[in-house]
Amino acid sequence: MKGYQDDLALDSAFPFQIEEVPLSADYNADEPFHWHEYFEITCVLEGSGCYYVNGQSFLVEPGDIIIFNNAELHGCQVFQQEMRVLVLVFASELVAGYGDFADMEYLRPFISRTSNFRNKVGRQERFAPQIADIMREIEGEWTGKHAGYRLMIKADVLRILTMLVRHYNDDTRAAGPVQEKNKALLRLQKAFEYIDASYCGKVTLREAADRVYMSPNYFSHYFHSATGISFSDYVSLRRVRKARQLLETSGRSIYEIAIECGFPNSSNFYRLYKKHTGESPRQSR
Repeated sequence: MKGYQDDLALDSAFPFQIEEVPLSADYNADEPFHWHEYFEITCVLEGSGCYYVNGQSFLVEPGDIIIFNNAELHGCQVFQQEMRVLVLVFASELVAGYGDFADMEYLRPFISRTSNFRNKVGRQERFAPQIADIMREIEGEWTGKHAGYRLMIKADVLRILTMLVRHYNDDTRAAGPVQEKNKALLRLQKAFEYIDASYCGKVTLREAADRVYMSPNYFSHYFHSATGISFSDYVSLRRVRKARQLLETSGRSIYEIAIECGFPNSSNFYRLYKKHTGESPRQSR
């Protein structure tokens, strides 16, 4: 996951997957944001952390549900030694099939951003405990693979989606902006690749803009609109994540790590590190 599209391939015959994933504190050093062509529902099982999406942050604890569509750039930070999550992903074809527009209603929470939409369904809210329980049932079907398990999984996924429709229950916005945002992220892919290859050295707004054939001013606005974060913050966050990894795994000095990760001086490094992690480099070490 390097600031662009995740390449997880789902089975075309049954485009679904569910997996319990342990996220250690080392995960914080990974590339901060990614998106994918499938839909995601994640339930937090243990630990705590923060998900970042569309310029917003959502603190999460056990029982919280987080959902992402196929156009949302998102990332996660783990606060404790480990956070365990149950991640369910599926393609729209699992629910609706090609051209089956009647069943697209199930996907409304993902493709229609209503005025009351939030990516987080808190554990205290009406449907969160039921969704968590059903996800556990789905996990059992997926691992057991007994006769008819695919039928049972699809039925349970539809139950969850119906609960999400009821949870949001607002028809005030259309799906168009989601498709437009997905196109925007794809258009920025060359810029993401440039940042990922160069963040330890000199990274300029003009060079990134040139990679996607935009003027610097237009690119700056376009990048913020598509990702929910400014270009400079994205670059500094990428550097901070790498610095944190080195602080936790190497014996090099803080100054050496700061320079290696593209920070021009120690004061700049300390300020941005504190901004993005909530702690000082010495505390991380």
